[in-house]
Amino acid sequence: MAPAIVWFRRNLRLDDNVPLDAALRGHETVVPVLVLDDHYRDEDFSPPRLRFLAESLRELEAELAARGSRLLVRNGPAGDALAALARETGAEAVYGHDDHEPHGRALAREVDAALAWQGTRLRLLPDLHLVSPGSLRTDSGRPYAVFTPFLKRWREADKAAPRPTPPRVPTPDAVLDTSFPSIPLSRPLRLREVGAPANPPGGAREARHLWDGFRESALVRYEGGRDVPAASGTSRLSPHLRFGTIGIRRLLAEARAAWKDADAPGRASIDVFVAELAWREFYASILAENPRVLTESFRPEFDGFPWSAGEEAEERFAAWRDGRTGYPIVDAGMRQLAHEGWMHNRVRMIVASFLTKHLLVDWRRGEALFRARLADGDPASNNGGWQWSAGCGTDAQPFFRIFNPVLQGERFDPDGAYVKRWVPELAAWKGAGRNLHAPWRAPSPPADYPAPIVDHATARARALAAFDAIRGAAGSPRR
Repeated sequence: MAPAIVWFRRNLRLDDNVPLDAALRGHETVVPVLVLDDHYRDEDFSPPRLRFLAESLRELEAELAARGSRLLVRNGPAGDALAALARETGAEAVYGHDDHEPHGRALAREVDAALAWQGTRLRLLPDLHLVSPGSLRTDSGRPYAVFTPFLKRWREADKAAPRPTPPRVPTPDAVLDTSFPSIPLSRPLRLREVGAPANPPGGAREARHLWDGFRESALVRYEGGRDVPAASGTSRLSPHLRFGTIGIRRLLAEARAAWKDADAPGRASIDVFVAELAWREFYASILAENPRVLTESFRPEFDGFPWSAGEEAEERFAAWRDGRTGYPIVDAGMRQLAHEGWMHNRVRMIVASFLTKHLLVDWRRGEALFRARLADGDPASNNGGWQWSAGCGTDAQPFFRIFNPVLQGERFDPDGAYVKRWVPELAAWKGAGRNLHAPWRAPSPPADYPAPIVDHATARARALAAFDAIRGAAGSPRR
């Protein structure tokens, strides 16, 4: 029987891998391959993501070798590379995962055309999500644009069980021969990026380690712990879900198993965690149905929003970017992002609200900076989160609800542990006391920490006036 090619993209694992499992069930041998197309070289792949990718690929390469196989690496374009590999190996089919992102869909069309020309089948299977993006519809047949009814339908939808890890991955002898062409993972320059100073480690083993630790300790306390940035209350699995170093079906199955053994508060926390998985799938569905949101506001009335411009706006954006706004919780978050390539989700909301509502900087600039610095940087979730914070997306944070960064810091970092971790000027400040989250209020503010770049009350009034202006222009009634 002719072999099959297994095309790895964002499913860099052997466990719970739908395309790999299907290929092994349908063929005697398989040929694993990664194609380095231009997408891996463009600006959307940040240094932290490239480092995470490189580490994940090295582990995948070792895991395949341990099971009698080999990870081939070829240069793109993907259609040309996969068609050529099919001719070289006599493969009759290429297995991969389907994709809801515009780039992934364009890539699928390119590969399908190149393979069809020579009679090779392309099989793209659902592997990145529990429910395929865009598959859920309202009773009227429309895609969901509000999370709560989406969640209800999502909970009711059938979800596949995790696929087992194959004990062996049989591969043609010719492919295993070292003379069979493949690019060493040490060669591509982009796979040698150093990433953030404390970059999240990549690979399926690290994903498993994180998940096991979270599941055994913090999962049953997730409902309250997820909002405390100084605590280990979140899974930190976002880059692993982005690159598929852990299977989404495995997460759900093991969360459900933990739910059965938990008490009532623990079950409530697990339900909240599962709802966060649904948020990820909701934003994927929004992108699948509305690819324009990558560059446009979901709500058209925001097309005319008077975002700030000019020298003062640039100076304020730079202060936000560098963690020098004078608001400790905001600055701590931005410094964590620069150092770790990751930021706590509660703080992501705070810093995004500050940029878009206190500084009136276009949400697209913040979203782009996050993409440039995050090790996860999932386009759908990053975009959805930013538009939520800016008030212009689906289920948006209402524009008139503007986070007060002082109150947010006092509520979610009451002892200042998070701020002191990331803003050492304040950790060393002797006069902090109850003014840690508003140091300018102290009798002797710290000399080496900046004063606030904007006054909260003034900035809030300016933001509300701008929002009223676009609501009036759109003919919307005032609340």
